[in-house]
Amino acid sequence: MNTLADIHYFPREDLVHTVQQALGSGLTHAITMFAARRMGKTLFVRNDLVPAAEAWGWRACYIDLWVRRDHPEVALVEELEAAARPKGLLSKAIKPDKVTAKAAYAGSGVHAEWTKTGAQADLQGRLRTAMQNLAQANNKPVLLILDEFQTLAAGMHKDFVACFRASMLELQPKLKLFFTGSSRDALNEMFRKRGAPLFDAALSLPLPQLGDDFVANRAHIFAQITGRKVDQVELARVFERIARVPLYLNQIILHMVVGITSDPWDGLRRWQHEIGETGLREQWLRLKPIDRIILQHLATQQPESLFSTDFSAMVTDRLEEKNACNPQRVQTAVNRLVKNLVLAPKGEKGEYEIEDRALATYLASGSIPAR
Repeated sequence: MNTLADIHYFPREDLVHTVQQALGSGLTHAITMFAARRMGKTLFVRNDLVPAAEAWGWRACYIDLWVRRDHPEVALVEELEAAARPKGLLSKAIKPDKVTAKAAYAGSGVHAEWTKTGAQADLQGRLRTAMQNLAQANNKPVLLILDEFQTLAAGMHKDFVACFRASMLELQPKLKLFFTGSSRDALNEMFRKRGAPLFDAALSLPLPQLGDDFVANRAHIFAQITGRKVDQVELARVFERIARVPLYLNQIILHMVVGITSDPWDGLRRWQHEIGETGLREQWLRLKPIDRIILQHLATQQPESLFSTDFSAMVTDRLEEKNACNPQRVQTAVNRLVKNLVLAPKGEKGEYEIEDRALATYLASGSIPAR
């Protein structure tokens, strides 16, 4: 089902202003923005930030690394080369055999150096050349927007990211960067932890949750489409129930439209049924028994810690196994769920949340299928 965002995008003008102030201040030339998937960060970038940057007299270059997440470093280089190439010119990229560079981030004391040969150095040389060509293509500042940048967080990309950092700092203030990511943990590995390849290299800016003004806008659109009114108070409660995910509210309203109902809760039930039948049920049944217990615990927001002895005892009781469960086994299961993008760390040690808001809502609703 399409979403209302395809037709009626809800602008985030205040957020655009914040980005302009930060990048235009001269105090920072890079911003990172974390938001869970489906919260609207990519829509913000495409519908608000790119047009705004062009209006400021900048050149905006958008690259989505998630599309080619198996080889993000190659994707980044090729997209940068394409963006830097003059229109109509099919030039062959220069591939130096050796690259040596060094750059320091002002005030941080952190340096990035590399001297490489072979295929990896070749890719790093192409990266540096492409970034230079993009920044020097004309007199305009360049805003390079890298969506799902955390795909480069794996250790195998460490030297490549160090090369990227050196070039990024060398080209400031002409080159400005806006990084987005849907994995808080992976972005922290790149930007927030001391010794990380991009430690202290960008300002962290959260994506604000949409509120009552968004609900009012959706209610107005529903009335325009159907000629019927919807109770905004109840619509706001439904929005809260689905963790304020704008995509899901758009889908619920469409269910109300096609279901000929003005009741937001009826729309919610229809939406929950659809998402359950279109993948979540199968996803749930494929999980290991201990994974299901962990997810149910988080979905129902029970207070016990995942790593407490009480939780381990409860898991042992529910699994009905001879061997008792312990916190180490729970940690192994949690690590697997994080790796598979089912769970995400919340930032505080030992605290996790369900990454997929649809799955969290589905489980919280009690619509859990039998084994």
